[in-house]
Amino acid sequence: MRDLNDTRRSPRISCDLPIEYQIPGTHPRNGRITKLGTLGALLTTHETVPLGAELLLSFHLPLSKRQINTVGTVRWTSQGRAGVEFAHLGLQQRDEIWRYYARQSAQQRLARS
Repeated sequence: MRDLNDTRRSPRISCDLPIEYQIPGTHPRNGRITKLGTLGALLTTHETVPLGAELLLSFHLPLSKRQINTVGTVRWTSQGRAGVEFAHLGLQQRDEIWRYYARQSAQQRLARS
């Protein structure tokens, strides 16, 4: 069930996916995506990511043959976690995320019943 205080424009699914992220001009770093939707993700890191930073993002969805490479903007940050809004996500990439969301959401609903 969706939290009534949740102001996101798209639903997110809990997950645990590796991601490589980079602030342009710095070295790439590794983190985890712990929530994912078609418009953004919750990034978990070993460091605090600057609020408003543009990040180069690269991750792979299970059962997909394509790497997702996009740009995201940090909308909020707190103790090694950052809410990232995707800035340049192609239609095919958004479709792949939506299919992953739908599959994971159905599996999580089945696990709860």
